[in-house]
Amino acid sequence: MNFLESLVAEWYEFRGYFVRSNIRTRKRKKGGWDVELDVLAYSPPDQRLIHIETSSDASSWNKRKGRFLKKKFVLDKSEYESLIGAKTKSIQKIAIVGWNKSTKANLNWGQDITVQFIPDLIQEITNEIRKIDPLKEAVPEGFPLLRAMQMVLAFQT
Repeated sequence: MNFLESLVAEWYEFRGYFVRSNIRTRKRKKGGWDVELDVLAYSPPDQRLIHIETSSDASSWNKRKGRFLKKKFVLDKSEYESLIGAKTKSIQKIAIVGWNKSTKANLNWGQDITVQFIPDLIQEITNEIRKIDPLKEAVPEGFPLLRAMQMVLAFQT
């Protein structure tokens, strides 16, 4: 699991979701898998599933979009439900990509996919973690990336 996948998995689990990562599905008859999903985050109370794919590659936006649409965001509702062993009322798809904060590329990828820039994800996490005083409530040690962020943020001058 790469850094972004680990950070996303920690972030959603920290927020109360049940998380699975690096899920292989659509087994090939001669071995291997057709699809590998980065992170699935499930909220039982509202039966909401979030499928998150990350990429820090330097591919063009069109190439990246094509890869995500052909290899990542390809499951239907029944396949998602089979993977998590639960019913879903909604499925949200998020592609976390790009180290810039803006682009001229068309980020409407269709299929209800939200495109989020990596710096925006990190800012979102930072904004929430900064609110938690580590002297009163340290991020649990099971979330090493978030805990490291908390310590850095708490002791900045």
